[in-house]
Amino acid sequence: PGLAIVLDVQSTLPITVTASFRPRLRLMWPATSMTANIGWDEAAHVYYLTEETRRYAGVIGCPSARDISVMPYQEEPRDVPHRFVIRVPPDLEREVVPIVIAASLEGRAAAKSAYDRILSSVRALYEQTADHFERLDRDTLTVTTPDARLDAAFRWAKVGIDKGLATNPQLGTGLLAGFRTSGDSERPGFAWFFGRDALWTTLATTSEGDFTTTRTALEFLRKYQRQDGKIPHEISQSASLVPWFDQYPYAWASADATPLYVVAHADYWRASGDREFIRQAWDSIVKAYRFSAATDSDGNGLIENTNVGHGWVEGGALYPPHEEMYLEGLWLAASRGIAELADLLQDPALASGARAAAERTRAAVEETYWMGDRGFYAFATAEPRTTAPVAEPGPNRARRQARLETLGRARLIDEDTVLPAVPLWFDLAREDRAQSEIDHLGSGSMATDWGSRILSNRSALYDPLSYHYGSVWPLFTGWTASAAYKHGRPSVGFQALAANALLTYAGALGDVTELLSGDFATPFGRSSHHQIWSEAMVVTPMVRGLLGIETADGGRTLRFAPAMPATWDRVEARAVRAGAAQYDVTFERRAGGAVARIVALGGAVRGPQRLIVAPAFPLDARVRRVTVNGAVVRHESLPIGDVQRVTVTVDAAAPTIEIVFSADEGTEVYAAPQPIEPGADNRGLRVLRARADARALHLTVEGRGGRAYPISVRTPRRLGTAEDVTALEPGAGFQRLEIR
Repeated sequence: PGLAIVLDVQSTLPITVTASFRPRLRLMWPATSMTANIGWDEAAHVYYLTEETRRYAGVIGCPSARDISVMPYQEEPRDVPHRFVIRVPPDLEREVVPIVIAASLEGRAAAKSAYDRILSSVRALYEQTADHFERLDRDTLTVTTPDARLDAAFRWAKVGIDKGLATNPQLGTGLLAGFRTSGDSERPGFAWFFGRDALWTTLATTSEGDFTTTRTALEFLRKYQRQDGKIPHEISQSASLVPWFDQYPYAWASADATPLYVVAHADYWRASGDREFIRQAWDSIVKAYRFSAATDSDGNGLIENTNVGHGWVEGGALYPPHEEMYLEGLWLAASRGIAELADLLQDPALASGARAAAERTRAAVEETYWMGDRGFYAFATAEPRTTAPVAEPGPNRARRQARLETLGRARLIDEDTVLPAVPLWFDLAREDRAQSEIDHLGSGSMATDWGSRILSNRSALYDPLSYHYGSVWPLFTGWTASAAYKHGRPSVGFQALAANALLTYAGALGDVTELLSGDFATPFGRSSHHQIWSEAMVVTPMVRGLLGIETADGGRTLRFAPAMPATWDRVEARAVRAGAAQYDVTFERRAGGAVARIVALGGAVRGPQRLIVAPAFPLDARVRRVTVNGAVVRHESLPIGDVQRVTVTVDAAAPTIEIVFSADEGTEVYAAPQPIEPGADNRGLRVLRARADARALHLTVEGRGGRAYPISVRTPRRLGTAEDVTALEPGAGFQRLEIR
């Protein structure tokens, strides 16, 4: 392996570039570290990094480098970087100046050979890299909206996910969890393989049509699946050098990766129609499903964390759960997914058994977790504690300790968390209860301007500095966005989606961080600045939520159900994959209604057999007629949440399909997302509900006292006023309100 840093130098006079580094020739945790040595080769202009066994070696250099380090005496401890200079004359202004870093598991000579190979092909490698990302952009789904910030964030998210695909020569190719500098440790962020991280990310790669990456990630996890069917949680880059799977606890620490493995395979099949891949993986998928099924030790329909592994929460005030609702959501989705796959592979007994299990679990979830008097689903059930709980150090410790002692006697952990967003995303909750839960997910107690907290800040357990009971994760924010869009709450969905997208510009540019404080828009000191599933949670809710693009029946059904913000007039998605075909889709408002257009690329002779178009219209809009390529067709209107879905189902055989919705305009609102200011507190407006009827616009909003919030309103009606609500002069073609 190796890499090249290419310097772009422009100067009218000779310029000297100084580079420095600290050599760290070490195996990744938990393998044993070696005593590393470093030496400068004047003739080759390289540093050699070696160790006593001579097995591991590294090379760092530049053809014009000159060492200026102060070399230590033998065994002298120090922490002074090695330094070299590169003198660039003006006549080299148009040439690339490379710094090459190479390494090998086969000693110094092999490392030098890799260095020479990279150095001799720097320009070709640069062009190959540029071409790779151009093809990634061209060949996978790309979004164009009126908000250039979202468009660019989506493209950067695709790049960020792609960079997570890594090859370990001794383990294989899979998806890493994230990147961060190692410092003095042997753990570079999360740059090793994680089961659940990869599986949540495959929902994004499948959404964008990168089926190759999805398959690669699933094949890697299949390779290391335990004999009883359990899917690994972590695989260190040094797993081949230590007894990782037998003598370390981390490989099998989680319970959620195993049902997620089934969910990801079913999701891939729905979009790709790749029957052969499912057939090859079938035994592995069934083993994973049966492993999870067997963890329901008491037969109550709820699979368990106890003696199996953590679900989402790995420690802290909410740990240990017995049956986590998040895990039950995955189990429901896995049961429905394997039923589809069993139908595909003609296993009717498994299909009917899985569907029965799903219905039993769904009933158990509603009976066990729903708290009607409080309007949300509980976090988890609990087993009797064998030791007294102790609150971790931090703010409000006494308050947290008292709450822990109360929960220590409880059998239901009745905390208001973000985790029910997962079963809501998969449409597994009762609709009336889902609407109430989204009120909680979108409120200022859970939602911040930079994303979703794991735990309501009204909880006695809340700590804005904790990893698992107060932090904001883009992962959670993506869950919230997806759940809100699924249940017709586009205001909540868009605010969550925009929070994730805008994090692209708030930290390491182009990357989305792992987690942030619950009180301030500041990443934790331990946060991986480039977390792969954080990037995925820009892609997935944009595609499946805002655009409503989903594929089913092995690519035979394509659904396009956009829910545009009020101020947008047009959205476009290019290179939408459905089985072996690709499509460009657009949705555009126009006077008297809207039009959806679906264009098959290259004829798409093997494209979907059925097309479902179901855009969201305001509840007070009236759709009078729908035509498909000029012919009037039947349509259905179904209210859900704050919108009505107007659905048309057509034969997708034509290369171009234009669906025109003739409608009387309704009323919808928009609160523009603001750039995320580092260190800012939570001050934005939360639009929870926006529903209009013939008499009034009904808004449920939350904000900070003493502030004035403008919102745009798209409506054919004239706006009036209400207490603390003022009608402003129209702007940019929209009416405006100010809420205090």
